This record gives sequence, structure tokens and C-alpha cells, in this order.
Amino acid sequence: MKKIIIPFVVLIIVIAAALYGLNNYQQTQKKQLEQASHLLASCVNQGILSLFRLQANDWNLRPDYYLQQQRILNANIEALPQKILDGRSFKKWSFALKVCDKLTVNSNLQHVTIFRPLADLASSEMSDATTFKSRKSLRKRKKTIGALRESAQAADRYLKDLRSDINTQIQAQPFSGDEKEFLLQQINKEVLDYYQHGKFSLENANVYLERLSSFYQLMAENPKAYTVRSGSLYFYDRNLRSKVEGLNRIILQGETTFFSNFTQILMQKQIQNPDL
Repeated sequence: MKKIIIPFVVLIIVIAAALYGLNNYQQTQKKQLEQASHLLASCVNQGILSLFRLQANDWNLRPDYYLQQQRILNANIEALPQKILDGRSFKKWSFALKVCDKLTVNSNLQHVTIFRPLADLASSEMSDATTFKSRKSLRKRKKTIGALRESAQAADRYLKDLRSDINTQIQAQPFSGDEKEFLLQQINKEVLDYYQHGKFSLENANVYLERLSSFYQLMAENPKAYTVRSGSLYFYDRNLRSKVEGLNRIILQGETTFFSNFTQILMQKQIQNPDL
């Protein structure tokens, strides 16, 4: 009888130990995945907060602000692991770090695409009347306007592109299918659900840029019809003067609205998550 009981007891102990080990392993994996998801949510949130700071900038006063924000965002991202990691590093953590690094690089590139052309537009070089006749200056202005068109498109797609980038970077790492789904859900829950597309209008931006392009083209094509005296335009051609003054009036009236358009790329739905 004892010969039967002893193996049975040993079997029970082995099963109990295996179940304990399995439960401990599952709990550890769950905790690690939660840490990885919180890292990614915080990473995404830092990128969005950087966008909000850029939205609020006065590009006439601080034309290089996007460069400052790059440094700030990089520093904030670099500080996240120490704030979030509990214990030793693990595989899922290293995967999440790679995703975060990629997202940060792409956020900085996106922010440069959107905001650097605004700084160029706000520069005195764009409105320098003494260069209106110059074909070289016209080419430079057209290049800036072209960059602004791309800027407006990027601003209009910002949230959509961000979601796509997050998905792409997570899918590229060797998380399991369930883990990838969990990470995406948590990023939405902790961060993206707090934001929505703002009142940015691609149509209004393009209308303004079209008028601006027409103005510079008109000035370059009629170099003999006007001159610059003490920084002001003097026209020999009354018809051209009428066209230019009308167009310029509309452009000046729309300038503030155009720049304000870029303050509304994203909007908050509710109070920001304090844990990020």
C-alpha cells in the first residue's frame, strides 16, 4: 500500500509544482507585457505632446522651435525606460524599445515636414519686395509653397498616419499575434482615445497657398510694371496694381487664419491620462 501511496504523493507534488511554475510564468509574462505596453503608450504620448507644443508656437518669433522640440522629445523618450521598467530587462521590453525608437524618429520627421515650412513662410525673405522680380527668388518661394502643400497634407493625415505607423512598427517585431493585439488596444486605451483630428482644414490651406503662389508669379512675370521705393511697391501699370492690391489684400487677411489652421491639427477629447 505504501508503495502505491508514495509515488502518488510524489506525483501530486510534481503536478502542484508544475502548476505553480506555470502560474508564476504566466503572471510574469503578463506583467512584462503590461510594462511593454505602458512603455509604448508613454512613447506615443510624448510624441503627441511634442506636436501640441509645436502647434502652439509663434513661428515669427521662434522659427527654429522644431529643432528644440526634437531635442526635448528625444530626451523625454530616453528617460522613459528608467521610469517604467520594474526589474531586469526582458525580450518583450527590448522589442518595445525598438518600436519606441522607430516611432520617435518618425514623429520627429513628421513634425519637421509639417512645421519647418511654416518657419520658412514666416521669414522676412518670403515677403521681401526687393526680390519679387528675381526668378531665383521665385523658384525658392515656389519650393517653400510646395513644401507647405506637403506640410498641409501631413497635418491633415496626422492621426491616421500615426495609427498606421504604430501598427506597422509593432507588426515588425516578434510579438505573438495576441500580444500585438493587446499592445494596440492598450495604446488606444491609454493614449489615442484621448485625442481626435482637430479643425485643421486642408482645403483652406490649399486655397491660401494657391493665392500666395499666384501673387509671387504675377510679380515675377511683370518686372517692368512696378518698382520698389523705400520698401513699398510703386506701379506703372494700373491694371496690374489693381490685381496685385486685391490679391495681396486677400492674402494678408488670410495669413493669420492660415497659421492658426496649424494650431488645430489634433485636439484633446478629455483630460490627459496623468500616468503618462
